[in-house]
Amino acid sequence: MRALRSIVLAGVAVAALAVGTGAALADPSSTPPVTAIVATGSDTIQYLADQWSTDYNATSPANPFYSWDAVNPSTGLPGDTISAKNDASCSITRPNGSGAGVAQLELKKQNAAKTEYCVDLARMSRNIKTSDGSGIASVLFAKDLITYSIYNGGNGVTNLTDAQLTAVFSCDAKLLNASNPNAPVTWKEVGGTSTDAIIPVLPQASSGTRQQWLADIAVTTPGTCVVNGANASGAAIEENEGTNDEFTATGDPTGYKDVLFPFSGGSFVCQAYTAKCPNTTGSLVLENIDGKAPLTAAHVINVSGLTAFPSTYIRSLFLTSLNAGTAAAPAIPTSPINLRSFLGNGDKSGWICGANGTSTAAATDITNYGFAVASNCGTLTGQ
Repeated sequence: MRALRSIVLAGVAVAALAVGTGAALADPSSTPPVTAIVATGSDTIQYLADQWSTDYNATSPANPFYSWDAVNPSTGLPGDTISAKNDASCSITRPNGSGAGVAQLELKKQNAAKTEYCVDLARMSRNIKTSDGSGIASVLFAKDLITYSIYNGGNGVTNLTDAQLTAVFSCDAKLLNASNPNAPVTWKEVGGTSTDAIIPVLPQASSGTRQQWLADIAVTTPGTCVVNGANASGAAIEENEGTNDEFTATGDPTGYKDVLFPFSGGSFVCQAYTAKCPNTTGSLVLENIDGKAPLTAAHVINVSGLTAFPSTYIRSLFLTSLNAGTAAAPAIPTSPINLRSFLGNGDKSGWICGANGTSTAAATDITNYGFAVASNCGTLTGQ
């Protein structure tokens, strides 16, 4: 459940998060006009997008930018109804996660006059894939990484390998040793002292972090021992959140010390260290993969240099729009709203990539919110 997050967000949403040129929004403070650029989708980058709304709109653009969080910032609950734009036809169920964000974009829902789209962008913590549909283009803007987290003071170990993670989420210890049973992996089988079975946990199905993590560890179908997107009470498990009942002694008194949960390094930094995001890490801590630390000693995500985190687990972050070009030659739309001032067009001319050096606010926000500025910011992928 999201009780702690609800309490934290209720206070933070009112006080807001002060960085950059102004205070970041948590959901638009008023319903965006139909001529605004509106985004929904990923939880991982929602607070960065909130801050971008403040900083971009301070430049008085022709089409201001607004971003709806993945869950209601006052209640912490998913699936409520939002008015994406100020039009009766733009009432939608709030998209929760990268998959839901791009699915909403693909609906091409328009205002009553059929002059604008109700949602213009999907926040995505993974790149687009064939199953997302056609006619879309993603713009890369930052780097992040995913690692695993465990309960601080529990039975977990501080380092796992690719093969061990695959076995854990496949619920098959035999993948580690032919003499092991085809059963959930125990901590002792991966170097720990406890004979308890590891309890692998995944966030809800639309989460981009979930989808990217499973791809990283080469697991197509999670094993039956995986807590698969919802806790025992049926409440959704959101990405990058350690306060769900599944991770607490009160909510899961027999299993909380044995959980293993994928977590965005950037989101963890934002919550625990830069304090630009509400802190819902709970008692979870990040751990190493293949002997490499996810964070540097300065509490920055470890995505460059000789000791960088394994490249398999370093990911890009994206904003996705409809595609004005082709799959082979994608282009950012200029109609009905010109998105190029904000996104660029496969280059660094857009505000999110620094507008060719004339704006540093976007890059400052990226690092303040725990991520790393991408050298290839603006790169387009289309389908």
